[in-house]
Amino acid sequence: MQRRQFIQSAGAVVFGAGLVPHLQTSARAATQATATMEVFSGAIGPGAYDAGSFLQARFHDPRGMAVDAQGNVFVADYVNSVVRKLGTDGQVTLIAGQVEQRDARNGPALKARFYSPECVAVAADGIVYISDSGSNTVRRLDRQGRVSTLAGKLEVEGFADGPGAQARFNHPVGLGVNAQGVLYVADAYNSTVRRISPQGQVSTLAGSPGDTGWRDGQGNRARFNTPVGLALDKQGHVFVSEYFNNVIRKITPDGSVTTFAGQPGKGGFADGSAREALFLHPQTLSFAPDGSLIVADAGNNRVRRIAPDGAVSTLAGTGSNEKVVTGALPGELHLPYGVQALADGSVLVTGLNAILRIQPAAPLKS
Repeated sequence: MQRRQFIQSAGAVVFGAGLVPHLQTSARAATQATATMEVFSGAIGPGAYDAGSFLQARFHDPRGMAVDAQGNVFVADYVNSVVRKLGTDGQVTLIAGQVEQRDARNGPALKARFYSPECVAVAADGIVYISDSGSNTVRRLDRQGRVSTLAGKLEVEGFADGPGAQARFNHPVGLGVNAQGVLYVADAYNSTVRRISPQGQVSTLAGSPGDTGWRDGQGNRARFNTPVGLALDKQGHVFVSEYFNNVIRKITPDGSVTTFAGQPGKGGFADGSAREALFLHPQTLSFAPDGSLIVADAGNNRVRRIAPDGAVSTLAGTGSNEKVVTGALPGELHLPYGVQALADGSVLVTGLNAILRIQPAAPLKS
């Protein structure tokens, strides 16, 4: 199965995202009006690699994002095969990997290599986790600046629970880490949701490996079809987007799976109640400070919001897929990949090699 045929990206989330401090940005971003979408970092257009200030930097297919407790934004720069940091000082820096060196190698961060970094998550202690989907592993960047393999075997696909080195994944994508340091993984091609304990033990929270479909239920009785995006709420529930089922699922801490939004197997576009709404190939998920779940609805070229009361609405995008148009909302998006809600009530979204910032008329604050 070819990854680029259908998985454009998937989301990353850091627990307590609503507590992240306001990110300091360039004067242009700080003074823009509400109800707009503007370039936050990079540039709309061909992919490239450059460091520098937010607007000087260049990306090539940026995907999953996460925010740390200091307000730094981390992004998996997919085609460049590196992990970048958008710092609170307004600068974009390389923190792990070597540009366009697509390989799987551990070691010091700037000598390590990634095959295809898809998503990132940041724990409370500052450790950064990366889903290296092409190498079928979950990687770890520690505070001493070293990259190691947390779980899976480099460039070996499969399915197995157990200690990290013995575990196997098949195209891990979305990541989320909770306050206790438990890491959750959307194991896309195994159609399961996995968890990794702080001690590195891998287990399956829900789904049955290789048995795709749709079914709500407990643990291994539930069925998924290509889970990609993943986010955690404050109560410890795991929310997962499914690329082919076109729905958002909710998993309780004990593994009970229900359908949270969308209609199973019925792709399309419709706002309204969670049960009536339609999505098309949803990918990244991120919780906003007000409790809304933000969805990168890639197939619809929109960013959607699921309010705490279950009402689904569109934050940005009109459905056109030819270009990105900034300015007054709704604007236009092209295959939005990653989303990340910020503490000030705005939302970041990746598209056409840029990171855009959506400023809703009513910020999604608590």
